[in-house]
This record gives sequence, structure tokens and C-alpha cells, in this order.
Amino acid sequence: MPRSDAKATEPVTDAVTEDAIETPRKEELLDSLTKGLALLRLFAGGTDRLTMQDVAEQLDVTRAAARRLLLTLAHNGYVAQQGRQFVLTPKVMDLGYAYFASMNLPQLARPYLQALCAEAGESCSIGMLDHESVVLVAREEPNQLLRVDMAIGRRMPAYAHSLGRVLLAGLDDDALAAYLDRAELRKLTPFTISSRPALARKLEEVRADGYCTLVSELVDGFAGISVPLTDQTGKVVAGLGLSMVLGSRDQAYLEQHYLPPLRHAAAQIETILKAR
Repeated sequence: MPRSDAKATEPVTDAVTEDAIETPRKEELLDSLTKGLALLRLFAGGTDRLTMQDVAEQLDVTRAAARRLLLTLAHNGYVAQQGRQFVLTPKVMDLGYAYFASMNLPQLARPYLQALCAEAGESCSIGMLDHESVVLVAREEPNQLLRVDMAIGRRMPAYAHSLGRVLLAGLDDDALAAYLDRAELRKLTPFTISSRPALARKLEEVRADGYCTLVSELVDGFAGISVPLTDQTGKVVAGLGLSMVLGSRDQAYLEQHYLPPLRHAAAQIETILKAR
């Protein structure tokens, strides 16, 4: 047969390659994922809690579908149920922490964290409550050899951390009672409060005082002092704290030297939070 000079070409098909996803066909889209993302956007629009009926109406789905969406997100830890209502959890940061870090509380608070860190000469952090843990969402470290080195995203037991205690003290009575019922309290050091009645009394003190000082309860020889951060409604949304190697200092010294600058920084951050 005579040789053809025509160049070989790939057969034309309807297959969609990985690089050609700009205009997907409707049948290629996952409707349940689309609805789930739409549900998260309802919270992003400023709604802090939703009922199953709210979701059904706003997404134009059946109550059964709304229930499945909420239970799926709850099962994966992105929402939590409080009675008939559902609220977001800090775990949603896993979906896009870099964006959160660049656009929200960590960015807004960073200048004040840096100033506090420079003034106090100790590690300072912002933490949020996620079930039984406190999660660090912002952190500044002093330029010194001996320091408390913990990364953003670190999770610690809320009952044994000063940030965790100001957050627990900020819960309403029902939520706090539920936490005390389910939390696993372990003796992490000889000084850790691991009795439920004793912890409940300590949290009442923290709520009344508006701050928490904790010495050698998470790790022997380390201490922390924290205050709550509230939004425009007065709700505790995060905590601001200093953590340090205790050395020869005692609780009275920590409160005398660190509580005033800590409260000043918290007031500055709250001014921004309440203006949003």
C-alpha cells in the first residue's frame, strides 16, 4: 500500500480529561457534595446556628435530605448538635486553614499578639474550643532559648490548659454540664484537677474572675495564664493566653506581671471582633 504522508491524530471522543474540567456536564456533578457546600455557606453568611427545618427551607430540600446532610457533617466533625440546632466547629478550618489564617482572626490579632509577645517575653496564643480540646489557631514565640514551643493546630485537653478553662467557663450552664458529663479527666501531673466537682468549682472561679492561671497541671514545671475573647454579643469565641516555663515564679507573680498586658491585648482584639 502507498505510504500516507498524513500525520496520525488522536481519535475524537467524548471523554473528559483531568485538564478539561472547566465546563463539566450536569450528570458529572455530585449533587450531595454541592448541597453540603451550600450548607456550609449558610453558616458562612453569618448564621451561627441552624435547625433541620432551616436547612430544608434555605436549601430547598426535603427534611430527610437536610437531616442526612447535617448528620454527615456532624459525623465528620464539622458541625455539632445542640438540642434542635446545629453549629459549626473549629474543624471547618481543616477545609481551608490557609485562607482562614490570612483573612480572619489570626491575621486580625497578629499585631497584638506580636506586641504582647514582645512585652511579656513569653509565648502567646489564641485558642478555640473543639469538643473536649482546645485548638491553637494563632501563635507568636519570643526570641529566646527557653520557650514553650507549640505549633498552630496543636490540640490539648481543655480541662488542663488555661486557654481551655476560659473557654469552658464561657459555655452556658447546659453546655458546661454536658461537657463535665462526657469529658475524660485524667491525672496528667500530680497537680492536675481530675475530679468533676473540683473542676466545676474551678470553672466557676474562672467565670467570676474573668481569667485563668494554671500551674503544672498539663506539664509539670510549665504555666499559663489566659483571658476570654468575646464578640459583639458578649459570647466567648476564643481565648488569649501566655504560656511559659515556670521557674522560680509563683501564681501571684504571674498574675501581677502578665495579667494587665494580657487584658490590654484582649481588649484591643475584642474591639476589632465587635466591629466586624
